[in-house]
Amino acid sequence: MPHKLLPPGKRGPYWYLRGTDAGGRFEVSTGKTARKDAALWADTWLIARARQRVPGAGEAVSFADAARFYRAFRRLSKVDERHVERLAAHLSHVDDCRTMTHAHLVAAANELKPGASDATKNRAVIGPGASVLHYAAAQKWCEYQRIETSWVSRKSSRDPARDEDLALLIANVETQRTNKRGRKKDVQVAYKRLFLAMVYETGLRIGHLLSVDWPNIDIEARRVRVRIGKSDEMANIEISPVIVAMLANLPVKMGRLFPWSTNRGVYGWLKPLTDKHGIRYTPHMSRHKLATDADAANIPDKRAALLGVWQDPRSLHRYQHVRPDAIPGRDAAKLLKRQ
Repeated sequence: MPHKLLPPGKRGPYWYLRGTDAGGRFEVSTGKTARKDAALWADTWLIARARQRVPGAGEAVSFADAARFYRAFRRLSKVDERHVERLAAHLSHVDDCRTMTHAHLVAAANELKPGASDATKNRAVIGPGASVLHYAAAQKWCEYQRIETSWVSRKSSRDPARDEDLALLIANVETQRTNKRGRKKDVQVAYKRLFLAMVYETGLRIGHLLSVDWPNIDIEARRVRVRIGKSDEMANIEISPVIVAMLANLPVKMGRLFPWSTNRGVYGWLKPLTDKHGIRYTPHMSRHKLATDADAANIPDKRAALLGVWQDPRSLHRYQHVRPDAIPGRDAAKLLKRQ
């Protein structure tokens, strides 16, 4: 693409860069008085201009650039953003997304997530990669291809939380700490109990619950508004009088509801607590419990999905762990009597 540097003169004391590329004609000041400095500035500016320009149909577009344009178009959750970024960095050597195949994504999944389950590879690599390629195909940077994910069971292997386990954890959340002056009070006790009670009652994911702030809490109406990243919607969730009382007794009622901003902050106290009592529990198991209880109560899938803020009612089935009652009168006794 032709371009040249114009020396200082009528335009002023700086060198100018003039040229033409696929984006059209340009003439811009380098802000440099020395030719060497102006040349270095021009090289950097031209690279940046090429990256900012939207490629046309049929042009060679790298996978990393396609991922960048996809991220600019699609509002992703922080987790999905990280997945796309890591995959784009891993495939930075792919200069033309037209050369990409399903096998490239499978290889990337095995390299980025060695030893992980197929579900994790689908979620972290193959799914995001397929989304980028489908977006690139829509822009006519490559041909559309159907990217298959690895088969995983529709039923989750994770068990629902048990009420008795959660009750024991709530009763023993206080961390016993001592210093030179003796026992140190755990100032987060009320928040820990509230978190476990709310995750049980609402079945929300950790990230959604940690994002709750006081302006979105209506104690009188017994409602909490939560932003759901996948659908970019505000869910209006009803809470029980017990949760309302716990909220009302908190010492601070401004800013974010909980003192932890990440999952790591929650597991920092929850993991030692479950280990101490020999309980297998994660907050996501409460989400499974909500779906299972909704099914046992014969609540229609569409309403149950609203209760647990599932975007698609079909996703609810993965979380339901209900064994149906046996058919009345159908048991092995009938066979044994014939012998």
